[in-house]
Amino acid sequence: MTALLLTIFLILFAINDHLAKRQADAVSWREIGHKAEWLLASLADDRETHCREPPGSGLYCQWGWRKEGRWEWHLSPSLAGRPIALPELPAGGRGEWNLPEPDGGEMMVVALSIRFAQGELALAVGQSRALQKGQLRKWRSYHLLFSLAVAALAVALACWLVTLTFALFDQQNRLVTRWQAGEAPHPPAGIEETRPLVMAIERQMEAGKRHMQRVRRTLSHIGHTMRMPMTVLLHLAESPDLRGMPEVKAILAEQTGLLERMLERHLRRASLSGPDTHDEWFRPGEDLPAMVRTLDRLHYDKGLDIVVQIPEALRCPGNRDDFLELIGNLADNACKWARSRVILSAGNEGGFWLTIEDDGPGVEETQLAILRQWTGKRLDENQEGHGMGLIIAREIVALYDGEITLGRSPALGGFMVSIRLF
Repeated sequence: MTALLLTIFLILFAINDHLAKRQADAVSWREIGHKAEWLLASLADDRETHCREPPGSGLYCQWGWRKEGRWEWHLSPSLAGRPIALPELPAGGRGEWNLPEPDGGEMMVVALSIRFAQGELALAVGQSRALQKGQLRKWRSYHLLFSLAVAALAVALACWLVTLTFALFDQQNRLVTRWQAGEAPHPPAGIEETRPLVMAIERQMEAGKRHMQRVRRTLSHIGHTMRMPMTVLLHLAESPDLRGMPEVKAILAEQTGLLERMLERHLRRASLSGPDTHDEWFRPGEDLPAMVRTLDRLHYDKGLDIVVQIPEALRCPGNRDDFLELIGNLADNACKWARSRVILSAGNEGGFWLTIEDDGPGVEETQLAILRQWTGKRLDENQEGHGMGLIIAREIVALYDGEITLGRSPALGGFMVSIRLF
């Protein structure tokens, strides 16, 4: 913006300077003409009047009387005996020219003449361009200083307006941050210029929430509707009537169990909220202690030492239930395989990260390589432990555009899962 204002200032200054030069020329021609008219009137009354401009003054004067075709010229001392070579005067007896100065340079000359019965009286008055340039240079200096002051004032005003505008948007940003952190129940109304946009975004978000609620209700109804037929099929597989058909019984039990697991998996996936929850935050320092107590009760027979190394003030934008589902599955797997110790650690350096590690046997390198190449298909539908928990974890991390890394714990020697959300 400053560059634009400076460019506009320079253009306007150049235009104004050109107009000022033309105006200065007009003023100079008018002053020289007035002087010539006054001198010519004096000479008409008294031929003894002389041009007295001294040498070096930059002012020149000569007058002459023509009788019988012969001119007799009288010169001012500034001409040093070198008369001005005047062109032929136009009709009306007046002419204005830019002619060479006796000592070099250029001068502005106004010539007048009057005809009498006895002859013709002519007068030429000149002024050096150097005198005008000196005056014009002084005026330009004043004009430049004034223009710079006006430009500085305009730039200062523009900077103040920009700073004020950014302050308003900064205030808007702080209000949005408070809303995202859950400290405000509704999005801010915003300043007048952004209020329509904020209202449109709020309406869109509300429409998205309502749509998601309808989808989840529909999936829930589908799940409940299908559970009854699957229960009937499972009981049919255990029916005494099928004892004589072991192959049919095995296929029926296998396919019904597969259908039940697939339904459970997709319903669980549909229940995830994902990252588009602007007003939700996950606070592991507040939410994980209850989970750790639950894991202690579930695995009380192993006497595990579950260590939580997470700052109390740590938080991550996202749905609380999604993160509890993610950490719960991974931590439960770690407790199943751990011998005596499980460590949960998290931080926000370079983005939210989470690490869960145990002191169990870990995973062989060949199996670990297979897990690292996982593309979404479960390795073994019948395998408990790392299988289902890792599948759920991967789906949640993918939903939040994060990355998950599997390896061996350098501290405990067992299995380790590292998650990073950017």
